[in-house]
Amino acid sequence: MKKIFNIIAVALVVMFVAVSCDKIEENDYLIYSGSSGDWTDGARVSNTEQRIFVEKYTGVRCVNCPAADTAITKLQQQYGHNLVAVSIHAGTLAKPWSGYEDLRTEVGDAWYGYFGIPSNPSVLVNREQNNGTWNIITDANAIASAVEATMGAETQVAFEMSSAYDDASRSGIVTANLEFLKDVEGELTLTLVVIEDGLEGKQKTPQGDVEDYVFNHVFRMAITDLWGTDIDADGKRGTCREGKIKFALPEQYVAENCHIVGFISDKNTKYILQAAETSVK
Repeated sequence: MKKIFNIIAVALVVMFVAVSCDKIEENDYLIYSGSSGDWTDGARVSNTEQRIFVEKYTGVRCVNCPAADTAITKLQQQYGHNLVAVSIHAGTLAKPWSGYEDLRTEVGDAWYGYFGIPSNPSVLVNREQNNGTWNIITDANAIASAVEATMGAETQVAFEMSSAYDDASRSGIVTANLEFLKDVEGELTLTLVVIEDGLEGKQKTPQGDVEDYVFNHVFRMAITDLWGTDIDADGKRGTCREGKIKFALPEQYVAENCHIVGFISDKNTKYILQAAETSVK
């Protein structure tokens, strides 16, 4: 009888722990645990400009997605490195028919579901929310105004990256340097991803299929966990931290066309405070 009681007690404890977890919805999208890196005291960051992170959800069968591409390209020409763009192929219209490239990823699908992306194209700027609802832009003509409204934000964390890459092993190390220009409360994470330019394939457009459409800043893989790795820092103004994170490129990626994008987020709200980009090699 005592043994049966113990078994029941253990079962009740397990059930209590399972139902008391307050982040089940996020855990549903945890795919893997990527590189976490090593953190040490760093040096001051020379470039303290605020950059904007623009993530576009797109698909090869999305007729209206090329208009979003054009809008973001114009913004990059206007703002240069102060606008960091990532193009994520996910959702129904990213599922390829015969002759189309499959540019989907598990991480992209996870983000698509987590943020409740309604359709393609959809754009998030710094993963901002309004009263608990994600500010999802579905009109390509509205992307510019959303970016312009965010571009003047005050820099809280200065951030720069560099990459040391070895061709023979197709592996490298990303060095991330952070300097807190303001006191920042809450836990922060650093997410590192690989994007690739110059991919060609078939894309639907309002004028019909384009056989040699050029896809740029295509999300290829996450180096860290899809929600980032914890930043080991106190968040106090003047604190400088350096993180080194290892990565490896799959054979099908062209290293010369690849870039590493990093963004610093609030761990709980997912709001992106700062972003940066560097070439793989």
